Amino acid sequence: MTSAAAPSPSPICAAWFPQTADLAGNPYWPLLQQNLEALGVTFAASHHSYWTQRRWLWQQRRQVQVLHFHFIQPHYAAAARASLRRLRKFTLDLLLARQLGYRLVWTLHDFLPTWPLPPAWVERLARRIMAALAHDVIVHCEEGRRLLAQAFGRCRRVWTLPHPPFVEQLTPAVSRPTARAQLGLPAEAFVIGFVGGIRPNKGVEQLLTAFAQLGEERAWLLVAGRPWPPESYLTALRAQAAALPRVIFRPQEIPAAEMSLYLSAPDVLAFPFQRVLTSSTVIQALAAGRPVIAPRLGCLPELVGENAPQPMADQPGAGILYPPADPHGLLAALRYSLTADLPRMGEAGRERACAGSWPALARATLDIYHGTP
Repeated sequence: MTSAAAPSPSPICAAWFPQTADLAGNPYWPLLQQNLEALGVTFAASHHSYWTQRRWLWQQRRQVQVLHFHFIQPHYAAAARASLRRLRKFTLDLLLARQLGYRLVWTLHDFLPTWPLPPAWVERLARRIMAALAHDVIVHCEEGRRLLAQAFGRCRRVWTLPHPPFVEQLTPAVSRPTARAQLGLPAEAFVIGFVGGIRPNKGVEQLLTAFAQLGEERAWLLVAGRPWPPESYLTALRAQAAALPRVIFRPQEIPAAEMSLYLSAPDVLAFPFQRVLTSSTVIQALAAGRPVIAPRLGCLPELVGENAPQPMADQPGAGILYPPADPHGLLAALRYSLTADLPRMGEAGRERACAGSWPALARATLDIYHGTP
């Protein structure tokens, strides 16, 4: 006797908060949405990209099955503060959504928001509430899982899904000499690079300071990426960079077509984060075969691997990690990179970063939407 085939899962319509259209500048969200759509998921427009009206919940209850939260701060922020009153409303809305049958999914992209708002205890309370009320939580590394349990008390139905690389960055299409010529860098220089959003949590000022202390005449520093508020931070960085020799400072959006220039030109890419959990720019660098320098924070040790712990010794890995609390750690890592086997690290990084794929992430996310894992 032939057994009956298992029934096909019902179609899923999801609403994201914020919507993909409001998450500009990072390919993560459009790539994930495109791969989910290829699996049959449809997407509803959320209310003005942030969920603020219970009427929307009632109207969409028969069409939308999943509410997927990527960033929750807009739901309780008011006048540059974390509002307890708005957080109370958001909590009641989450409870109502559960009562109406929605499945709540939360991706923990950051341990705390990029721009935390005062008072800090409201920010943490908001994350604890979201951790308690979400049916499922997605993290991109085991450290994210640990932090979620330790800080917000969430251990059940937490799924570690690796962050894939961005396909267009897997193989830089520009040779190093060509990239350097186009960016105004000497062909024989030792180039340290930084790419990504220029904002206070990225530690660009620390990188400039460490570069000034490096004292290596053949070393150049290339800093490029989209500037973010506050304007005072960018102004201070401009002045700091202008006072240093052999520094190219380009605070501007890098078009996707030009990203290969900024990934191909450096010998090593430095990311001196002050605060980080997941970093798509580090994944971009590794996928392009570039070793990285970064603090031992968040997902970075799992992603990069321990290559040069204190004392710095040659061990397998995709870059050089340093203790974030060590005021001389970044400088020591820069000095170590001058003599390290960077090509070997770059190949290790490419293998690490390319282990995941967007179709695999989408399939795992769809299983979470169905509640089947």
